[in-house]
Amino acid sequence: MRTVAVGLGLALVGSLGLVGSPAIADAVTDVVPVGTKPSAVAVNSVTGKAYVATDYGVSVLDGVASAGILYQGDRPMDVAVNEATNKIYVSETDGSVAVVDGVSRAVASVPVGSSPGVVAVNPVTNKIYVGVKSGVTIIDGSTLATSSVSLAGGAQDIVVNPATGKVYVLSGGTIQVLGAGGTVTASVNIGAGGILALAVNPGTNKIYFTTLGRYGAGVRVIDGTADTVTDTMPSANLVGQLAVNPVTNTVYVAGDSTSIDGFVQVIDGATKKQVAQLRTASRIRDIVINPANNKAYASLSGRGVMVVDGDTLRVSSVFTGQEPIDAAVNAATGQVYVANNNSSSVSIIDPDVAAPVKNDFNGDAHSDVLARDAAGALWLYPGNGSGGWLPRIQVGVGWNVMTALVSPGDFDGDALPDVLAGDSAGVLWLYPGNGSGGWLPRVAVGQGWNAMTEIVGIGSFYGGGFADVAARDASGTLWLYRGDGRGGWLPRMWIGSGWNGMSELTGVADFNGDGVTDLAARDSSGALWLYPPNGIGGWLPRQTIGQGWNVMNSLTGPGDFDGDGRADILARNPSGELWLYSGAGGTAWPSATRVGTGWNGMTAIL
Repeated sequence: MRTVAVGLGLALVGSLGLVGSPAIADAVTDVVPVGTKPSAVAVNSVTGKAYVATDYGVSVLDGVASAGILYQGDRPMDVAVNEATNKIYVSETDGSVAVVDGVSRAVASVPVGSSPGVVAVNPVTNKIYVGVKSGVTIIDGSTLATSSVSLAGGAQDIVVNPATGKVYVLSGGTIQVLGAGGTVTASVNIGAGGILALAVNPGTNKIYFTTLGRYGAGVRVIDGTADTVTDTMPSANLVGQLAVNPVTNTVYVAGDSTSIDGFVQVIDGATKKQVAQLRTASRIRDIVINPANNKAYASLSGRGVMVVDGDTLRVSSVFTGQEPIDAAVNAATGQVYVANNNSSSVSIIDPDVAAPVKNDFNGDAHSDVLARDAAGALWLYPGNGSGGWLPRIQVGVGWNVMTALVSPGDFDGDALPDVLAGDSAGVLWLYPGNGSGGWLPRVAVGQGWNAMTEIVGIGSFYGGGFADVAARDASGTLWLYRGDGRGGWLPRMWIGSGWNGMSELTGVADFNGDGVTDLAARDSSGALWLYPPNGIGGWLPRQTIGQGWNVMNSLTGPGDFDGDGRADILARNPSGELWLYSGAGGTAWPSATRVGTGWNGMTAIL
């Protein structure tokens, strides 16, 4: 990004371009309870139904409607669907696979062997492959007759190439290739337990697999005709799960480091070259692809899903629930179904619904900044979506009577960002935004707020809910005031003590990229700390994201100001320079670019 200095009174157009990248449209539109410990999900794109394995059977979601019980069984391990026949296959711990008719819901039980796990379907041949302790059991979908393939390493994963009829089995760190006749025709072994995960591109007949670090971490390529390794793409970091977009031939590889951060490595399958490495807040449990819109969805350990736009390589993150463990795409609608193992729910991500943009006061889908000058005038500085500015607009007078100004996001539930302002008498006022840079009539939403030493908008503390506010009292106790989504409050909650050691608190949107909005706090030594909420009413371990911040006299979190899909921080120094600290996700320290001068005339920036 180029460095730009701008004055307050100038028309701030052209230096960084007028139009930034459009927002990634991916929001969680439904969260459906499905039963205890959902572990696997499969979608029939023809019927629009999703099937979820839980502790007590399989739940069925008809589109986005509430879940019903498809089948009650013995702790199912995996679920798969044959869209051509509308049959659902459920592997169970009792050594069988339940075959469920998607219309009549009639159930047939097929014995397959000890410890059945992963299930894969070839819709062309109507054969179903089940990983068992002794190898693979093959079910004929028409007759339900079975045959077995003995593999010493069992079967941890199975992927099918419907174009060739071949099946690739991850077995004890090797890949065993099953031909159309159901026998082993080839084997790939790079060393004891050296292969971690695999994916197939039917269009190019290439198979990709990740390798254990001691054999050279990275991705290798198998030519599906000869079933021999032809290419190696090393990685500087440990890798794990992977997926491939068969339309663009792009490979998405999950980092598997033991550090707190993870990453998605994006590889061009044609050139075998890395085109991006995108940091994530935690390690990745699953990656699924939607070829129709060229997006990848990475389920993060802990909570949340990171969305990668394959066209622009921009990212966004959404909160889905605790421990999203598996995901599946409805190819017809583009909706993504995410099974949240510790939330007993399935979240549905809609690619055509955009999440609200923090601080988008004028409705152009870019983050903006509000600033109050010494005379009490309130100015809107519209962002251009790429780290620069459009001409400022005066949007209020008389704001110097306010002792606290907060931009919490959408506080009243109309999908438009609002402002909360506290006056000297302790009254807290809601100024509802009208979406075009102005305000609807203000409403009093509280009394006694002058007892608080700092008030900050913290977004949705529980993730995916309504805008909340954090407030610190004189004793250093931090309180969470949960918004009810209608301009009012739920009962306040204690969320920490000892916060009077912090010289400034700032809501910084989803700074680490896990789908939940974060709080940044500066201590007396100038260290900037990130406090990520855990989504269940507390905090994850805090992380240092910078030093030397005591030279700044104002911090604010506008959201994604530079249009790269990551939340940013704006900071003003005593000389009036405004600096953009661009977030990079995870625990990475933000990088600084000057984006303005003359801002020392402002008494509040939000």
